[in-house]
Amino acid sequence: MKLQNLLNGIEVTQISGDRNPGIVGVVSDHRKVKPGFAFICYKGLNVDGHSFIYGAIENGANAVISEKEIDNFPKNVTSVITPNGRIAQSICAANWFGNPAKRLKLIGITGTNGKTSTAHLIYGILKANGIKSAVLGTVGHSFDVVKSGTSTHQKSKVEIPALLTTPDAFQLHKILKQIADAGVEHVVMETSSQGLAQHRLHGLTFDTAVFTNLTQDHLDYHGTMENYLTAKLMLFEQLSDEGVAVLNADSPAVAHIVEHIPDKKAITYGLEQRSDIYPQEIENSLKKLAFTATIKDNAKLNKSEPLLEKLHVSISLLGSYNIYNALAAIGVGLRYDCSSSAIQDGLATTVVPGRFELVNSNGNSDIDFAVIVDYAHTPDGLENVLTAARGITDGRLISVFGCGGDRDRGKRPKMGEISTEIADMSVITSDNPRTENPKEIITDIVSNLPHDAAYMCILERHEAIKHAIFEANHGDVVVIAGKGHENYQEINGKRYPFDDRKIASDILQELSTKSNHEASI
Repeated sequence: MKLQNLLNGIEVTQISGDRNPGIVGVVSDHRKVKPGFAFICYKGLNVDGHSFIYGAIENGANAVISEKEIDNFPKNVTSVITPNGRIAQSICAANWFGNPAKRLKLIGITGTNGKTSTAHLIYGILKANGIKSAVLGTVGHSFDVVKSGTSTHQKSKVEIPALLTTPDAFQLHKILKQIADAGVEHVVMETSSQGLAQHRLHGLTFDTAVFTNLTQDHLDYHGTMENYLTAKLMLFEQLSDEGVAVLNADSPAVAHIVEHIPDKKAITYGLEQRSDIYPQEIENSLKKLAFTATIKDNAKLNKSEPLLEKLHVSISLLGSYNIYNALAAIGVGLRYDCSSSAIQDGLATTVVPGRFELVNSNGNSDIDFAVIVDYAHTPDGLENVLTAARGITDGRLISVFGCGGDRDRGKRPKMGEISTEIADMSVITSDNPRTENPKEIITDIVSNLPHDAAYMCILERHEAIKHAIFEANHGDVVVIAGKGHENYQEINGKRYPFDDRKIASDILQELSTKSNHEASI
């Protein structure tokens, strides 16, 4: 590819050297530069990419795209100056992979909690309606590829691990190209606030934008809730002219979004009748979550088939807060003219790992309490999952949780207060401490707790989970929060194998074996 094609759409303030050399690759990591590559750099949060320009040139870069001039820049290398290297990177990535997003309808989901579950529920509905779809997000990126044969069509599922909720620009457009080349039509993707603020999604046009909620998180990055909301609003700035917003009417932040998109069509959902889609006749237990969705005319858009004003649905995901996620998914299903049966089937069959996931007791009849694993790692998320568990608990509620290191410290004491207020017993432990001392994180969590609060601190997470499960009795519910689907624990820059679900399952088996042994004595 010629440099000018790579730069198409990028604001260039200065260019020197060969104005249009051939480019055989483009990266933002100087260590991956090879002869003939273009190197893109920008000033990051902790590292300034401009410091590695000479290293990139030594590795063979014949073009450097940067935010400022560099002293003693070699004349035989093309220098391109642009105001924003992150934006340039996203545009370069799109150009390099042939702008695959233009062949797709993008459905973006943003919010503090519920993005993953909502994305997968939407994905399930679209697939049930026969719409070729893909889903990108926290638990991974996946889509189906249909291979035509002589007499049959074989379907294989492509699964790509997720390093970030919203991939970096080069990985994102590489994945989008794979998706478009496979004949997929719609892409459901989680759009994180950091991904939006860092312009990883710059240049993409969304056909639908979904807002779940806004509560405290990522303030270590954004600084203030105002900045956090501003990042979320960026998704709605990228709605197409005919785009539709699907909004949680129960969130105070939705007023700002509506002001931001006055000319766009919006479908609202919530628990109150003022919403376009709201629930009635809710059934909520450890075995079932179901409700009747009441759907007003505004939510139906241009339905090609009559849709009942009331639609009874059952959700495979437990926890009453998943009603919100299901309502959002229904709104998107209506936006794409999905049938009532497709909406029902999609909601009933979609499973999301680590989201209010009931740990299998392997049929052990002597285990007469429930263990639930959930990804809740924010104050609002923890409150939601514990409140949902409290609503289906006949006995005590036992909470196991910690807080991640190198993240917003302000939410730690709030999560301690929430757990001790809702749960009968809180076991406070380590989460992903990253580079922080886990003892200091726990100190932050308990800093505002009264002396009579029912909690204990067990530093080692495995032991904390074991203690909670061994303490549980008939009718109790143990909630293990914070990590959900994750199968690792991040400590000092390394990821060690650790899966809450497997750990809990093994401990349940150990408890059952112990009980059977004692009973036989």
